[in-house]
Amino acid sequence: MPGAYVLIKINPGVERQVIDELSQLPGVVHVEGVYGGFDIVARIEFPTDAMISRTLNKVRKISGIKSTVTMSFIEGQQKKVRSDMDHLGPPSD
Repeated sequence: MPGAYVLIKINPGVERQVIDELSQLPGVVHVEGVYGGFDIVARIEFPTDAMISRTLNKVRKISGIKSTVTMSFIEGQQKKVRSDMDHLGPPSD
């Protein structure tokens, strides 16, 4: 399925507001705050690239977003990995 990761820089203090607004947009399947050169990463999935474009335009209009970088998926270069944490073993102190 076509999709993209959107790396987002925001103004200080609007993290929760931006995450909440992003999570309401169609096609946004995951949003989280991150440390590093960006503040938030969102994953967008849609059946067509045109639908992704429409959502990206909405993302860029959210108040508090300074800039975005979009990384589109490469068709045929994905692999689903297990999402459970059992392979890590018990937590250590």
